[in-house]
Amino acid sequence: MSDEMMEEDWEKHLARYFPRCPLCGSKSLEFDIEYGRPHDYVHCHSCHAKWEVDWKGRDYGIESVKLVEVRDVDSIWLKGKKREPEFWLKAASEAREAKTITKEREAVREKEVIVKIRCPYCHRVYNETLDICPHCGGKG
Repeated sequence: MSDEMMEEDWEKHLARYFPRCPLCGSKSLEFDIEYGRPHDYVHCHSCHAKWEVDWKGRDYGIESVKLVEVRDVDSIWLKGKKREPEFWLKAASEAREAKTITKEREAVREKEVIVKIRCPYCHRVYNETLDICPHCGGKG
């Protein structure tokens, strides 16, 4: 098998553990694999994180994956420690769930309707949820 074919196979194998970014949930990942180099890399184009991959050998076994670059302050604690690839797969799954929940919350916020009423005393508009007019203190 040529080096190029081997690199493609390694990339497919690595992509199983990185279906999306474990930090931000994005699918904009790039795999930088080159046969003979001591480490290979995974880059996220969305959050600019970078992981270093150590292989066990030609059998596609991944020995460890280490986060080597991260811009997100909340994820800085993950940097520098070698972890099993399954750790990053689980994190990618959790990032996807978090991204889905965030999108659902944003959709609900967009659908929320704020009803405004006019104060009978000062005739200014305010939110219906308030008991008194924030402008004059009158009860509507």
